Amino acid sequence: MGIAAIIGSPLAGFTADRLDRKQLLIGAPFARGITFIGLAVMAAVNAPFWTFVVLLFINSFLGVFFQNASDALITDIVPPELRVHAFSTVRVGLNIGWMSGPAIGAFLARTPFSLLFFITAVFCFAASAIALRSTRGIVIRKRRNDMQHVSRSFSAAIMRDRNMLLLLALSFVLFLTVSQFVSTLSLYATAVKHLDKTPLGLLYTINGAMVILFLVPINRLFRQVNMYLRIGIGAFLYLIAYIGFGLSGMWMHFAAAMMLMTVGEMLSVSCIVTAASYCAPDGMVGRYMGTMNLVRNVGYAVGPYIGSLLLAHYTGKPLTLWIILGSFAFIAGLGFLVFSQHAPSAQTRRM
Repeated sequence: MGIAAIIGSPLAGFTADRLDRKQLLIGAPFARGITFIGLAVMAAVNAPFWTFVVLLFINSFLGVFFQNASDALITDIVPPELRVHAFSTVRVGLNIGWMSGPAIGAFLARTPFSLLFFITAVFCFAASAIALRSTRGIVIRKRRNDMQHVSRSFSAAIMRDRNMLLLLALSFVLFLTVSQFVSTLSLYATAVKHLDKTPLGLLYTINGAMVILFLVPINRLFRQVNMYLRIGIGAFLYLIAYIGFGLSGMWMHFAAAMMLMTVGEMLSVSCIVTAASYCAPDGMVGRYMGTMNLVRNVGYAVGPYIGSLLLAHYTGKPLTLWIILGSFAFIAGLGFLVFSQHAPSAQTRRM
């Protein structure tokens, strides 16, 4: 599934620039619904494992097209000064889904797996219907001269865009730290610190609830702060939180570190997507957003692998483990602080 997301990101960006974004918002979840029906049927008949691999690959591949089209459409229709709020609102919806989904799954845990897949298909079809209804009145006016201001070659254009290249590089380094949030942290908490699964799940509930409740207010509070400075501050909070994980000896310590890490997440993650939207020239918005998604997906694939290696090597030295994992955020934070002094105004989109 990770490989599918990596492969799909640049293809999704190219497709979003060639097709109507609204078509992708409608078609991608509908197609995912069909794959989930296929998964339901295969679960009901105990199909071979490789068939699940194939459909899950396709499912993850299609998911990138929806995400990229969403990012590109927000860039199209939302004024630059409101995009942080727009991307943050989408992230709140995402967190509501991530919190509700496992709760529904736990409630239906005693039912056949095929029913879970079928219910997921229904939700995908519902998402497609919502996209169809909510985008009906959206009109994107493209000027004839859009492409005259950018290179015909996307590769050449992005290689000349020093701001975007620096944003991609620093974001990748930061994602190496951010990606430790799921697999490495859960393994460390259960295998090394011997937390039970229930309190571990509560830690992730704290993260999701904080994003839902406080992400939009935090954006309003920091709306006058330079975007790249915000990302840098968020990166440093990740470092401090990870040091807290290394020092944690009981659940309350983990909870305090998780709260601090979530503040860092709220300050940085939505701003990274917004910053990519500011860099994107007309005619290449989809490909710019797809490139950022590619960097994020690679970071989320490489980061946990690095984390697993370090966890095996530094099992008896938890503070050293988390300092090393947090060092990526430290490097990215320094880079973003310097970037904030030289980057163009966050309220100006290059035309």
